[in-house]
Formats: sequence, structure tokens, C-alpha cells
Amino acid sequence: MNLAECAGEEMWPWFLAGAWFIQMGVHEGAHAEAAFRCGDDTAALLGKRTIIPIAHIEFTNPFALLVTVALPILTAFGGYGVAMGMAWVPVNPLRFRHMYRDHALVALAGPAANLALSAFCLAVHAFVMPFVPADNSAFIGIESLLASVYLTSLAYGLFNLVPVPPLDGSMFVYWLAPPLRFAIDRMRPWGLLVVYLLFQVDAVAIGFFLAVGRLASLFA
Repeated sequence: MNLAECAGEEMWPWFLAGAWFIQMGVHEGAHAEAAFRCGDDTAALLGKRTIIPIAHIEFTNPFALLVTVALPILTAFGGYGVAMGMAWVPVNPLRFRHMYRDHALVALAGPAANLALSAFCLAVHAFVMPFVPADNSAFIGIESLLASVYLTSLAYGLFNLVPVPPLDGSMFVYWLAPPLRFAIDRMRPWGLLVVYLLFQVDAVAIGFFLAVGRLASLFA
């Protein structure tokens, strides 16, 4: 089943846009919670220790509004398959008890939360929805929400594991491979460009989208 068939072609972009904000709240909230547990309350003091998406939107920052609100909505309706955007929470690594290890754990908390959210959506789809009458007016809406959140959260969870800054996977490599720290630091100002160029490599792009597609097919 094509996931878009759950809601219908006209409504699917609305669900994708909503799914972006849901998974963003879970992802960023996981970062903030992990940072707090590792000794840094920077995000917590800003009210970001929550999965409520609105807490992670910086309304006074025009760039943040562009990439956290406008871009996801535009791409959801642009036929890209998923909504695309960015969000972040501030952390102070100097406040971590074990700086490199804890920074890696905080970084990985986001993708881990994404994958957990996808697993939850898949479990509800597989084990709960079969007992909901398909002619129930709420059935299509719930299935569409589950499908869109499953796909979006899965894609962002896997994408953020790519070990290139500013993606979360880079901090895991930074911790485990000290010889690579200099290279990662030098790459950091150009990270988004590096990520873009990396996904212009056919083997990388095809491999990533095949992985997402294979896992998305589980939602059938």
C-alpha cells in the first residue's frame, strides 16, 4: 500500500506537514531531556524539555521560522515525499559530566526518539487498528496520521544518523574516534553543503532512499 493512499492524494500533504511538527517535537524534546539528565539545563530553562512542538519554534528568529515552519509546510505540499526542515535545541557541552560521551548521548537521543516514535506508530497500525472498524469515520484519519508520522519520523531518524555535522551522527563519531575530531571541526562550518553534496552521490542517495522505502513498506 502506498502510504499516501491512507489519506488520499489531496489530504496527504496536510498530514505530512503535521507529521513534521510531531516528530520535531519528539526529536528536540529528546535532546533537551537527555541534556538535562547529563547535567546541562540550558534547554530546560528555555522551556524546551517537552515534546510539544511549539516550544521548539523560535518565533523571534526569522531564520528559525523559515526552516522550522515555512520550509516544512512548503515541502510537504511540494511533492518531495516528506516535509523537510530543521530545528534545534541549545546545549552547553561544558556542563556535561563527561563532555564527549554525554554530547554523543544527547545527540543520539534525537534519532533514537524518532525511531521509537516510528516503532510506536507501526505497532498501533499492526496490533490496534485491525480491531477498529474500517467504516468508522475516525479510521482513515488515524491511519493517515500514523502513516505520515511513521514515514517522516523514520526518514529523519535515519537521516540524522549520517555522521556529518550538523547531523547528530557526527557527535557519535566525534566521541568514538578522537583522530577524526579535527576533520569534523573543520567540516562543521560547511556541514550542510557537505550533506547536500554527499546526497548527490548516487550510491548514497539510492542506498538511503532504498532503506527508507524498504522500512516504509512495513506499513502495509
